[in-house]
Amino acid sequence: MRIDVGSAPFVHLIGHGITIEAECEIAPGITVSGKAPTNDSSFGSRTVGELRETLNVMAMEPLADFSLHITQDGGGQALAAKTWNALWIFHLLALACRRPVMPLYCAANHGTRFTLANRNLVIHRLPSVAPAGDADLNWASAHFDTFHGLLDDNRFQNAVRCYGNAHYLFDDDAKIMLLWAGIEGLLDVDSELRRRIALHAAILLDGTSSEKALYFERVKKGYDVRSRVVHGSRAKPEVLQQGYALAGEVLLTLLRKCVELGRVPTAAELDERAAGVSLAGSPAGNDG
Repeated sequence: MRIDVGSAPFVHLIGHGITIEAECEIAPGITVSGKAPTNDSSFGSRTVGELRETLNVMAMEPLADFSLHITQDGGGQALAAKTWNALWIFHLLALACRRPVMPLYCAANHGTRFTLANRNLVIHRLPSVAPAGDADLNWASAHFDTFHGLLDDNRFQNAVRCYGNAHYLFDDDAKIMLLWAGIEGLLDVDSELRRRIALHAAILLDGTSSEKALYFERVKKGYDVRSRVVHGSRAKPEVLQQGYALAGEVLLTLLRKCVELGRVPTAAELDERAAGVSLAGSPAGNDG
């Protein structure tokens, strides 16, 4: 994968997964737009490599939903570096909008230079595409610096990659394994996986005690599907589909919480939080 910006004054990174109703600047020089440039140039005078690149871009054009408009004073290498780093913003938007968001291709020089921005040449259309609301984009903007700072944490970065890469896979069982790998790595649990992962996920969930208890049970059931897949047991397609959806939801929720906290909690910290809960005894005289 390469991103060629040449001498362009600005660059569009085109993506799939959300739509944008009104342009919004989420960071200096980076605006989310509903415009998605397409390649309408001819095939004349192209090398084999250029032709292959053009055909790959054209294959992705039907998926184009939105773009990032990127500018940088001075352009050149500074703009190229900013564009390359902006690929992480698709992951940030996925967390903000609670759904998969994918980069597709790059358009520079007023849409005359197109290059791929995704190493996956075959991308399935996502089951649904939804508008990014003001609250979603405001969340992305407010947490922009925190998100990028957390990328220095290997657990967080690897979990983000697991979430982003899972949706390119063809089969739900493979998606489930990659998503749960991200969950396990992020929570850094090395024993009693099923119960402790569900417990830690419930602790990090925002909600009431009853909502956390229900979530605890849901995550345990989701982990059961993961275990069946990993150990080669057969599962019905609808079970795998539900397991994929749940694993994606759990990993997204955990990643969002880490961004909002500004750090990745340790397993010991979450165990201590769980152990700190006490049960109140029955009032005197009401033992039965």
